Amino acid sequence: MASNVDVTNKNAPSIRRGSLKTAFYIAALAVSLFVLNFIFGWETPEKIPPFLQPYSEVILVVQPFLVYVQAGLIFVFGYLTISAVSGLAYAYMRRVTDHSTSAAIRSISKISGVAILLSLMASVFQVNAAAALTVGSFGGLVVGFATQTILTHVVAGVFLLVSRPFTYGDTVTVAGQTGVVKEVKLMHLILETEDREILIPSGTVVTQIIQKKRPPMTARSAETVLALDAPPAKVVAGSAVTFTGKLAETATGSPVTGATVRILDSDVGRDDLLASGITESNGGFNIEWKARKTDWRDNTAEVYAKFEGSDDYDQSKSRQYVITIAKARAKRKG
Repeated sequence: MASNVDVTNKNAPSIRRGSLKTAFYIAALAVSLFVLNFIFGWETPEKIPPFLQPYSEVILVVQPFLVYVQAGLIFVFGYLTISAVSGLAYAYMRRVTDHSTSAAIRSISKISGVAILLSLMASVFQVNAAAALTVGSFGGLVVGFATQTILTHVVAGVFLLVSRPFTYGDTVTVAGQTGVVKEVKLMHLILETEDREILIPSGTVVTQIIQKKRPPMTARSAETVLALDAPPAKVVAGSAVTFTGKLAETATGSPVTGATVRILDSDVGRDDLLASGITESNGGFNIEWKARKTDWRDNTAEVYAKFEGSDDYDQSKSRQYVITIAKARAKRKG
């Protein structure tokens, strides 16, 4: 898919090259008209400049047909300019949409340009303003009828791209068709099913009721509160310390059973695990720890209980307590 896009982009006309061509054609037309008018625009021999007097006969012969020459130049360079501008429109639209839509925009640009060119040609032949307006109006009417449906879908496609009532991967139902949104283009919304792709015109999408399937609701985990009963403030190294407490839901107070509760010693960097246990049917726990120093720098342990959480419950931890660990007394020899 990506390779096809790359190839198409390489074949699309360069915007810069198209801009240079447009400027060149306009400049060439202006210079050509100026030169023609300067050489052949003299109506009488007396008005011809001295350096052109030797060619006065030729000038006077060509002068009555000057308007036709000018009209021919305007038509040729005008058409070349219209082609360059329509190519610019195609190159720009090709960056944001598919080939068929870009080609439609190019055709619309060319038809509109030809209508303007016809009005300009009418003014060159000094047709009155009403006639020139009629030509332009007729051209606009032709363009309007020829492109009414295309423009409707293009404008609707722009609206869908800007407002984004759905995004890629959404499951939607539009005009009785249900599928997964594969792509949103200017002219079409593309839905994908198991065995086919459905192209719905953008104008139809805008005027229809869109049913968008909501993603499945995920159950939120319940908040918990973890209470740790105050342990002894001072213990002897090697003695057994039992930590008790309870884990429950915050909103209802219901016990959280079968959950792992860990007793940790707060430390710089990573906390040390002292012991762990499982909550009982009432949410309570009894976790035993053999007292020992966990930090060589001091003889205290800053302990707290922590529940890591699960699919159904949020994590929580208790308040912190400080336990001083005293050295065990040495036994006296008999």
